[in-house]
Amino acid sequence: MLICAGERGLFTLNDAGDVSDAVYKGNQFMAMATQGKTIVVSMFKKGVIMSLDAGSSWQDITADLPHKDIRSLAIDPKDSTCIYAGTEPAAIYRYDGAKWLACGDLSKVPESKDWSFPVPPKIAHVRSIVVSPSNSNTIYALIEVGSFLISHDRGETWSAATGIGHDLHRVIVHPDKADILIAASGQDTGVYRGGKGIYRSEDAGKTWEQANNGLEHRIYCEDAIGFAQDDPSTVFLAAADGIPPHWASLIRLIVGVLKGNVYFLSPSKMRRRKGADITIYKSVDAGKNWSPVADPAQNALFDMVWALETGLSDDGKPAVYYATTGGEVRASFDAGDTWQVLATQLGAMTHLHPLDS
Repeated sequence: MLICAGERGLFTLNDAGDVSDAVYKGNQFMAMATQGKTIVVSMFKKGVIMSLDAGSSWQDITADLPHKDIRSLAIDPKDSTCIYAGTEPAAIYRYDGAKWLACGDLSKVPESKDWSFPVPPKIAHVRSIVVSPSNSNTIYALIEVGSFLISHDRGETWSAATGIGHDLHRVIVHPDKADILIAASGQDTGVYRGGKGIYRSEDAGKTWEQANNGLEHRIYCEDAIGFAQDDPSTVFLAAADGIPPHWASLIRLIVGVLKGNVYFLSPSKMRRRKGADITIYKSVDAGKNWSPVADPAQNALFDMVWALETGLSDDGKPAVYYATTGGEVRASFDAGDTWQVLATQLGAMTHLHPLDS
């Protein structure tokens, strides 16, 4: 079963295509993380809600968070009661099951003087947080737009990596070799130049190399990336041709700027006939090289893909799922060779996560 978020609200979807009633409606969902039956979801400037029973019931855990604009969430793989939240302005907090605690002071990172976001009010935020599956003391945090941060003391102190782009969106950690990281980025702007696409590290973030081979012109990478459940050498990625200002609706862009929220935009045919020009890619060497999946129907999609996740299907098989701004959820149960549409007309989708059965 999937927990999904988008225009319809927050709801569940199974592999038979059955959609539950929405738990929450009328919210822009900014981040989602799951671990076992624990789910945490943030809503634009409204804090964090949590479920401990795979979505059957929910509680608001925002109370003592200093900032309510939560842009990223993570759950410690070894302790599902330990939750991390990244905010705008850029700060990180840890929830211990009862209260939120600050994880260091990100403003003390020397590189923080250059952090910004292209859209007014141009305040940087923590876009992604990941706790290493091999050591809970090691945490990675991505600043949009700014730095790839590393902590080895559970968030008390942070340092910035070098040799990687700055428009950072997501990092994933190799399930069996925790020193191998893959980071997805967009396109550097402002004071930053040259960074774009996929980056790999084989030494836990100390050094990085670009890994865009095979992506051709599609090197705008968002949150849509994940290791295969049964084979950590296999990685799936949804990559687009160009940043949202190249294909998104001008009206929605303007409204987003005025509201301070330009996330999860949908393509406009008035801007570009091919839209986001998304293709689903597969790597069989842990992200070094990429090629389109075998099914041509997953190539050159008009709609944007903000969410792609791997996990187990309802019958326990390895699966990969993705959702589009056109309201579709698609799935593959054979390592990306063939795909099926699970549901349509769901409104623009922004997040999905497979839940443990």
